[in-house]
Amino acid sequence: MPPYGQMPYYPYPPYPQMPYGYPPPQPASQGVIKQGASVQPAQFPNFSDQTQMFSGTPAQGSNLGLIMNVPLNVSVEIGKTRRKIKEIMDFSQGTVIELEKQAGAPVDIVVNGQLIARGDVVVIDDNFGVRVTEIVGTKELIDSLENS
Repeated sequence: MPPYGQMPYYPYPPYPQMPYGYPPPQPASQGVIKQGASVQPAQFPNFSDQTQMFSGTPAQGSNLGLIMNVPLNVSVEIGKTRRKIKEIMDFSQGTVIELEKQAGAPVDIVVNGQLIARGDVVVIDDNFGVRVTEIVGTKELIDSLENS
């Protein structure tokens, strides 16, 4: 035992070390370019013109066709309201829930949780439908994306 206050001697190498069987790390050759390597400056697309991104028309030569078959959740919201849990627990058949929207007001068309358009409710062969009357502006869309 070593005297009090001194570290004991351990016959092990200092850690961290590579496990047994791995080759020792080689020093990196920094700043060395091998002969015959072709170095070119990086080229990035110009994203400063955002009007093309949200104009509703795909950019020329883009791969937008690759995602055209991706399914999205589309929902139509006729209105919203807030209720306390006690009020919701008292719901029964025949309960009327008053919404914050007026009758005849346009409904919201929401795609994957994002408001995209507004429209009027129509009836087609005993089914409800929505006639799109307004596409939400790009400024509103960009603002809502920044706030989420």
